[in-house]
Amino acid sequence: MLKPGMRVEELTKKVGQVPRYGKVKAVHGESIEVQWEDEHISIVSRQSLHPIKVDAK
Repeated sequence: MLKPGMRVEELTKKVGQVPRYGKVKAVHGESIEVQWEDEHISIVSRQSLHPIKVDAK
């Protein structure tokens, strides 16, 4: 379950393509608003994102 504040990786469509990483800003049903590392914001499908586990130290 994706929630605001979670770190995510965008699944790639091509072999060798570099994934984008960002943070969930808002959840709108199946659409997720993500702020990417380059500060741009996109609304993408929930199916194209994978949550990133952050190690607690």
